[in-house]
Parts: sequence; structure tokens; C-alpha cells
Amino acid sequence: MKKILVVALLLATAAVPATPSYAATMAAPKATPALCFFLPFLPDCAAIIKDEMKKGPMMPKMAMPTMPKMSMAAPTMPMMPTCTKAAAGSGHLLDCGKM
Repeated sequence: MKKILVVALLLATAAVPATPSYAATMAAPKATPALCFFLPFLPDCAAIIKDEMKKGPMMPKMAMPTMPKMSMAAPTMPMMPTCTKAAAGSGHLLDCGKM
């Protein structure tokens, strides 16, 4: 079981390409006291958290990738066969023309 998981992990890491969005570096966050993680409602901690919330997410600004626009052609219906009544004794009911 462990071997299967290791192989799956290696395949997953090889399948994901290293693009600039994955390799982007982030700015170092401001040092937050460890006490604020456990007691976030202390006055000093609340001020620090509000400042961090105003700054927004700590992710680098990156341009959205553009995808080429693809236009699809309207689907066409197949030609309907033209059928006529078969001659008597031919063994079938209809004679249909080729499409």
C-alpha cells in the first residue's frame, strides 16, 4: 500500500508543471506574537489582525492566464434518406437512395 502511495505521489508531482504561478515568492509576513494565535481577541492582537485584514491576502499579484477563444461550428444534420416503396416480390419493403 505504501509503495502505491509513493508512486502516486511521484506521478502527481511530475504531472504538475512548475509555472511561474507555482514558483512565485511571497513577501515575508509581519511577525505576529504567538499569543495572538491562541487569544486573538486581546486588544493588541485584534489591532494586528485588523491591519493584516486591510492589507488583503498575502499572495503575489499575477496576471490571469488567457485562453484562446474557440468558436464552434453549428452542428449539421445528416441528410434524410429518400425511400420509395419496393417492387412486389423484392423481399423488402422500401428502396432507399444513398445519402
